[in-house]
Amino acid sequence: MAHNEIEDMLDHLRRIKIGGDLNSVKIDEIETLELELRFLRTFIKYYPFLLPDSLAKIIKKAQLIVEMLNSVFGGIPDECKTNLNVERLVSHLLEFIGGNASSRYNNELNDSYLSEYMDCLVKNLNDVLVSLELDESETFLTDGLLLQTNRCLKQVKIIQKKMRFLRYLYATEMNGYIDHEKLEGLETRIRFMADNVGQFCFSLWILGEDEDNLNNILSKPPYLLCLIMLVELEMKKIFRGEVKGSKFTQSRTFKDKKLPKGFLRHLRALLVYLSNKILENFPINVSARNFDVAIEFLLVFLAGVPNRFINGKRLNGVLEKVVALVGETLFLSQKLRASSTIKDHTSKTNLTLTEIIERSENLKAQVEERYYKSLKFIPYGQFPTVGGVILLGSFLRKLDEMLKSESGLVMLKPHIGILQKELSSLTSIIRDVAKVQHEHEILKDLQGSIINLAYEAEVVIDSILAQYNSLWHLFCSLPTIIEEIKHISVEVTEMWSENLDLKPCYVVEPSKHLPTQHSNTVNDEEIVGFENEAEQIIRYLIQGTNELDIIPIVGMGGQGKTTIARKVYDNKVIVSHFDGLAWCCISQTYSWIELLREIHSQVSKNKVDKDDELAHMLKKSLMSRRYLIVLDDMWDVKAWDDLRLSFPNDENGSRIIVTTRLEEVGKQVKQHTDPYSLPFLTQEESCQLLQKKVFQQEDCPPELQDVSLEVAKTCKGLPLVVVLAAGIIKKKKMEESWWREVKDALFSYVGKSEGYSLSTMQLSYDNLPDYLRPCLLYMGVFPEDARIPVSKLISLWIAEGFVKNIESGRLEEVAEGYLLDLISSNVVMVSRRRYNGKVKYCKVHDVVLHFCFRKSREEKFMLAVKGHHTYFEPLVWTINGPIVTKLSEFAVKGQFQPSNWKESRLIFNFTDEPFKTRKPFHQHLRSLITTTERVIRSWDPYLLVSKLRLLKVLDLSSYEVNILLSSTLLPLIYLKFLAVYTHKFVFHPKPHLPHLETLIVKCAGNCTGLPAVFWKMKKLRHVEISWTDFDLENNKQQIFKESSKLESLRILKNVLHQIRDANGLLDVLSGSCPNLQELAIKFIDYIDSDSEDDADNVNDCTEICLNLESLTQLQILRLFIPSSQVVSKLHLPSCLKKLVLHTARIESMISFIAGLSSLEYLKLRDPRWDESEELQSEEWCLGDITFHKLKFLKLDRLVISRWEASDESFPLLETLVIRWCNELEEIPNSFTDIQTLKQIKVLSCSKDSLKASAVRIKEEVEDIEGCNRVDIIIKDVYGNLRKLW
Repeated sequence: MAHNEIEDMLDHLRRIKIGGDLNSVKIDEIETLELELRFLRTFIKYYPFLLPDSLAKIIKKAQLIVEMLNSVFGGIPDECKTNLNVERLVSHLLEFIGGNASSRYNNELNDSYLSEYMDCLVKNLNDVLVSLELDESETFLTDGLLLQTNRCLKQVKIIQKKMRFLRYLYATEMNGYIDHEKLEGLETRIRFMADNVGQFCFSLWILGEDEDNLNNILSKPPYLLCLIMLVELEMKKIFRGEVKGSKFTQSRTFKDKKLPKGFLRHLRALLVYLSNKILENFPINVSARNFDVAIEFLLVFLAGVPNRFINGKRLNGVLEKVVALVGETLFLSQKLRASSTIKDHTSKTNLTLTEIIERSENLKAQVEERYYKSLKFIPYGQFPTVGGVILLGSFLRKLDEMLKSESGLVMLKPHIGILQKELSSLTSIIRDVAKVQHEHEILKDLQGSIINLAYEAEVVIDSILAQYNSLWHLFCSLPTIIEEIKHISVEVTEMWSENLDLKPCYVVEPSKHLPTQHSNTVNDEEIVGFENEAEQIIRYLIQGTNELDIIPIVGMGGQGKTTIARKVYDNKVIVSHFDGLAWCCISQTYSWIELLREIHSQVSKNKVDKDDELAHMLKKSLMSRRYLIVLDDMWDVKAWDDLRLSFPNDENGSRIIVTTRLEEVGKQVKQHTDPYSLPFLTQEESCQLLQKKVFQQEDCPPELQDVSLEVAKTCKGLPLVVVLAAGIIKKKKMEESWWREVKDALFSYVGKSEGYSLSTMQLSYDNLPDYLRPCLLYMGVFPEDARIPVSKLISLWIAEGFVKNIESGRLEEVAEGYLLDLISSNVVMVSRRRYNGKVKYCKVHDVVLHFCFRKSREEKFMLAVKGHHTYFEPLVWTINGPIVTKLSEFAVKGQFQPSNWKESRLIFNFTDEPFKTRKPFHQHLRSLITTTERVIRSWDPYLLVSKLRLLKVLDLSSYEVNILLSSTLLPLIYLKFLAVYTHKFVFHPKPHLPHLETLIVKCAGNCTGLPAVFWKMKKLRHVEISWTDFDLENNKQQIFKESSKLESLRILKNVLHQIRDANGLLDVLSGSCPNLQELAIKFIDYIDSDSEDDADNVNDCTEICLNLESLTQLQILRLFIPSSQVVSKLHLPSCLKKLVLHTARIESMISFIAGLSSLEYLKLRDPRWDESEELQSEEWCLGDITFHKLKFLKLDRLVISRWEASDESFPLLETLVIRWCNELEEIPNSFTDIQTLKQIKVLSCSKDSLKASAVRIKEEVEDIEGCNRVDIIIKDVYGNLRKLW
């Protein structure tokens, strides 16, 4: 045998050391060789613990040892040299490791096997200590690894000492003195412990320079100590039962002692492993359900007991019983593996199984009776009251899924069944009553109680499954909640049967449904009135002094300050008069740097990397230019003081408009022009605006003229109140009685003008259906004056559970309908639309935002906490009533603690580390969102956040960290929405985040590799990682083998992949993402730095065929192809509506694109434009090619000088954008004949003839049709409007 040969060699080396005349270097080499041989001897002789993939690693090590032997014996006489043969070692390894796993494990142990095995491992542990001490002296170790190595050293010494003592006790006091059957359980535990110690030694032996592996190995000793404790407890039981007279009965090893730190966690990990192994070999004649329940209780117990006490009572006896049960489970696991080959073991394993089940049930009853029966459940009581019906529906669907699921806790299912039955009945009764009487006081109170209990129940169930305070919730919280729900069910049933006559409480009846059809009106913001005011402000801007002047516009919230400023800003006279224009919102909390950056980005295309240069660079960009800057919504003159030095006064008539609610601010910022106080709308103007908002393109019927004037009069000349009133009236716009109800409700709110808008907003809110209210309040998540991305908003609504789950595939469409309903109600505004009229960005008025803050606080829906950047005074904000209240004094007094914030949703905006305290957030937090505009690097929040096990929504994209491991988020099993910012994002290789739907990762310069586990995240809907790649070389077979499909995935952005395997990626996406609707892929050239040929040929053109036809649901595609590639064929799905194509040789692609029958949007860009080499301009002739449905065409950086197209090339085109096409001479004159053309934009193009051709097309259309149908926008290289027709 090979191990005998190694023994001979070790003897030989010892003799050489003793008798040889060797220097210290040669002795060191021999001692290293001895260490390697001792390890090899162990892993050849005691092979059962080796994994199947260990063979190659051992062979490699054996080969290295042979090289070491040749080196060591160089210079030593021939008669001392070894005849060790690596081929013979390999043959032995193949013989030992190649057999069946269970047969290897089932060898009957002789009396001396375990003793010799443990002896060998004790020696190996000594070698491990030597290796670790050598590692400690290595300089490559980081401080963290050095600390971990030192800790591991101490633990290995303890393990070695304990194993030596346990081996002694077993060999001298037990083996041969106690009946073998009574030692069977002990020997099984010893062998399992020894095998794990062997695996630890083996891992260190074969370890290379992989730091991650070293981390994992160094963290193993506490688990080994846990296994040693299992052996010690079994020995204790045997000594006290069988050899009471032994002196070792009273040994310190067997005395009660404090459990080591992390012991229960490691014990639980062992139990999970063992239960899985048991179920793999479970006997057919025994029900697995009872065993599942028994194991579940042990797992819940181990997860739910943080220390040695429950409610002040010691757990010593209970913990010992739990440990003993885990030991029995270990014994059962090994016997079940053996029983598959040794039939005599079957009856014994069945008996052990029954005993485990019975003992677990007894222990469960004991724990419940002794520790929890006397405890009283106290409801949390801090849950939202808004959107309760939606919550009930969502929770019932969740309960139904849990009942149907094969996974989850079996012992929870009876409770879940009762909850589902009772809540279903209650929801049905509430719905039936609402059909007769939509609201009454008693039912309202009961409904609130039901909703609150449903929240409590969800938190309790989620806490149990997330292993947070599980025992308390299982034995106390959940039974109490179920009893409360049963009690309410009886009460509601009695009320319904007695048919109580209860009065409604709303003055204006809330609508049950808003219109489902929505019109995409291009004019989103009707501007009525202000004609005289606008003319006056324009005169201030273009006349008067040549000095820099500030024009303050003052008015209350909702009076129209921003509206008139925008009206003036967009005026053609103003656009032509000024050389540079910029608009930025100041708001109540602002960042000086971000304001400077925002203004600079609008007046200059040059990027500024350093913050401290921004003020100077902005001033430099504005020098010698006549500029107009709008500073909207200024609350404090300090904002003006922070910015004023960046605005040069070149005495050329530059102007700054400041809008503010505060007259004092207007007076302080003014220079030559007095503040302009904005008047209220007249009754006629109010009525005109009201009718436009209610009837859109229609005329107001004559019979409603009088009542519309009455309502307009009640709006007191405030445009926002008019708009909000119109949103309510619109639902029943043809009913005069409804107009009068709204008028009466508005009249009841008449009081102080400043609060009138908020009061009207309350009326609008009351008239929203229940399912839209949480969607509106959620607008408070976003900063004041923010442009809210609709795609992100919809993902957040879905993650929060606001969207009715009619069909899971249509959630985004349903949520989009919700948004249109809110826009139709005039509580949400459109900020920007897409080419097809769909909303891309939305926003809310600051009055609406303040209402959302106030109402959220009242309804316990959400808490928003804000703070200034350190450039400013450190103020902390929260919302208390309609006005923002400063809470800086709370921070000073130390009362500003995150654990005091009890709302389930927390939105915070801090620009430095927000919490100097270590006190964590409260554990019931479901949503944590940051909205800081500026990226913060001073705080890593993830260790704190990872403790919040019930989180559903986590957006920390404002806080940049260097490396983020997804393993940090392993405890967050309910997470649905995750947005982060990191330099490097590392996916954990094992399944995690099972409920994740939206994943947004901003990576600063690093590509994120997606492992095979990504394809198991079945609930993903939206993935956006910049940039990401799939490891297809290692995962492709596994992906197809496991039939992994992400059927819910709708959006996948920023995929980066080598062009040489383009179709491999497309095959995977087609097979695994059948419902993909939006995809962005950037193919890159493959460069192997070690291959000169690849580097030389990377710029050689190669042909490739790309096929995406199988993605039959794809509607939006962004495809980036390197300039070195020629696409010979491009097969795209016929349903494609939007295509962004970055590729060279556009003309060869056009025929593939034109065949797309649904294509509405096309952007073409040539990547060669960004390359330094000179490019020869080309011609682009479309011939008879027709884009039948194309509405939007954008040509960006195309190297073309001449463009030919017929009047039939783009029959439905509405918008043409040409950007950075510096060689293009003109737009084809055939565009004059396109009847649908509405707009031409020429941006940053150098040819005057191109701009002139756009103007000529507009003029010819006017001459032919007699109308101003085509808008022309021309911008210079800075993005400033030069002409606007």
